[in-house]
Amino acid sequence: MKRGSAVSVGFSVGISMSILFSVIFCKVLESYAGIGVGICFGVALGVLTFVIFRALHN
Repeated sequence: MKRGSAVSVGFSVGISMSILFSVIFCKVLESYAGIGVGICFGVALGVLTFVIFRALHN
């Protein structure tokens, strides 16, 4: 997989997971602190996805 496509996959996974986790944690925590938690988890999963796809390329 090329670097550009690995970045785009990691970026899209990060954004979608950020939105998903933000909604879930806002419901569970019943506060807006869930948005920050969701963004942190989404960014972490986006970076992890990018690293995995880069490792598969090499």
